[in-house]
Amino acid sequence: MQASVLIVEYSTRPYLVECLDSLERSEFPRDAFEIIVVDNASSTPVDGLVDAYPRVRFVKSRRNLGFAGGNILALERARADNILLLNPDARAAPDWLGEMVLSLKARSVGVVGCKILHPGTHVLQHAGGMLFPNARSEHRGRGQDDVGQFDREADVEYVCGAAIGTRRDVIDTVGFLSAAYFPAYYEETELCVRARQGGYRVLYNPRAVVEHHESVASGGASTRKYLQRYHEGRMRFVYRNYSLRQIAFQFLPSEAAFLSARDGRERRVCARAYLSALMSSRDSSPGAPRAGDVIFDTGAR
Repeated sequence: MQASVLIVEYSTRPYLVECLDSLERSEFPRDAFEIIVVDNASSTPVDGLVDAYPRVRFVKSRRNLGFAGGNILALERARADNILLLNPDARAAPDWLGEMVLSLKARSVGVVGCKILHPGTHVLQHAGGMLFPNARSEHRGRGQDDVGQFDREADVEYVCGAAIGTRRDVIDTVGFLSAAYFPAYYEETELCVRARQGGYRVLYNPRAVVEHHESVASGGASTRKYLQRYHEGRMRFVYRNYSLRQIAFQFLPSEAAFLSARDGRERRVCARAYLSALMSSRDSSPGAPRAGDVIFDTGAR
């Protein structure tokens, strides 16, 4: 077993079939990788897919563990050294898995990400990520037509968790996704930062490609729900990873400039996020798997 592909499903069932079908069409030998799908107490349960995908391991959680917690539940059951995370609303190109595994063969690489396109287009969604001093994140190339401008491998600050890979030895060294980022956002950013601090490279591989229906579970990037989760995740990242000096001399000036360009609604969301994230930045209990969380596991049959 060379690779374990972990998929956390939460209210994205209409897209999950396309995701699984894309993996079943992979050029990577089917007996060399496994697929583990965690139904994260979804409102669109996966029960009806069990018989249709006999080679997929389905795990159902009693409660929503968030993105990190759901992947932790899957990781506990993964058998391979190469660990790939894929969103259920993503479709992988036939050579995606092989390219991701190939990148991870370089022991200097701790985390690998890929080129992400908007579905059915040549419009870029992600070609590696950048972080600003106030921890605001931005995808390289977002919204640009893909004409080859990001077709070279590059070391980047972080890569998007919608389609990301790492190895078990890296996880043993720097850790995995933190359940403190419940329900979602910035857990993969912290993983990338920890990997770089641990001496590993975070690599963007442009030959690995997926199409991704962005922000399906959160309702869209302009909604209040998304903004609340994004800014709470951002502030958890700041509280967990910035020193007091960094907060004073990097975060605060950058945040002031950022807020001055935002509308009143987003400024109010940020104000609430400063306090709520401070209270929850070290609390992993909402998303940490507990005994009794698993309702069924087809791998246990």
